Amino acid sequence: GDQGAPPPMLATIFVSSLSLRSPASRAPIARLVRRSSAAVRMTATPGDYVKVRYSLADAATKEPLTGPEAVFDQGEVSLVVGAGGFIPGLHSRIPSLAAVGATEMFTLTPAECFGDANPALGPARVPLASCPPGLEAGMKVRLATGMKAVVTEVDDEAVTIDANHPLAGKELELTVELLGSPQPAADVLQTATFAGGCFWGLELAFQRETGVVTTAVGYTQGSIDDPTYEAVCSGTTGHTEAVLVKYDPTEVSYNRLCELFWERLGDNRFLLNQVGNDRGTQYRHGIYTHDEAQAEVAAASLEKLAVDGKPIHTEVLAAEKFWDAEDYHQQYLQKGGQDAKKSAEETIRCYG
Repeated sequence: GDQGAPPPMLATIFVSSLSLRSPASRAPIARLVRRSSAAVRMTATPGDYVKVRYSLADAATKEPLTGPEAVFDQGEVSLVVGAGGFIPGLHSRIPSLAAVGATEMFTLTPAECFGDANPALGPARVPLASCPPGLEAGMKVRLATGMKAVVTEVDDEAVTIDANHPLAGKELELTVELLGSPQPAADVLQTATFAGGCFWGLELAFQRETGVVTTAVGYTQGSIDDPTYEAVCSGTTGHTEAVLVKYDPTEVSYNRLCELFWERLGDNRFLLNQVGNDRGTQYRHGIYTHDEAQAEVAAASLEKLAVDGKPIHTEVLAAEKFWDAEDYHQQYLQKGGQDAKKSAEETIRCYG
């Protein structure tokens, strides 16, 4: 039951004491009770902004998860429950914490962590003649697709490689503490929308920025509802690939987010409907603002980059409906093993 409920006898005494008062005097007390119960909600639900302290360890060996395979921050972090980032098991277990300061330990299944090993990703034997010389077990290699793989074995005939995440198929032990009262994310966080070509790489850049709490990739500024990736890629829906950013304005300014966008876009700002090798209206770049204050900051940030005789083709427009992309696109590069920590400096590679 509700841990905040008084024992039955205490409840009876409490109710009886109220019955001694006149109806007029009971009304303010009833309002106060209702207000208090709304203000002291201590457990989190999906959509809440929370701060937690957590750590991960190998469930079998109890060794802390501290290597490069931990592609996101541990310790004290902020997140929106159910909104992606981190591992699924962290999101699903936070609502189990009964109160601020409560610490719990959970054993998470592979599905709640980095998933089961995918046989299509290895282990796979590659003929020795097709491999570069000098490979040894334990080495990391980059495949033609851009994916990373680990050499697990070398013999006289073949090199065995595995492109699964190093923690695929493993159970992890999660220890998590709720640090503050959950709050509806809409009451705390602000929203920004940016389009800069392939949304995978732009999303990871924002994931790494301090003050950015959650991100999502999707489609915006188009003419049809609920578009699919295939429809957007056809160039017929009017949408562009974009990143929706939820950020804490006490930790990062909208101006800084615009600066990060321009840093990522670079000289592509001078190209029409193109970023790198990605061409088409679905790859047009833009800053899509959510209020007048954002519009002023975005316009000023564009003006600073003006070059005589070279028009900037980046749109600065009011944000329209944002449609989330398919699940497999969300935090795609993080899922593929690229570092999403706030301190990460590794080059972002937007591979397929």
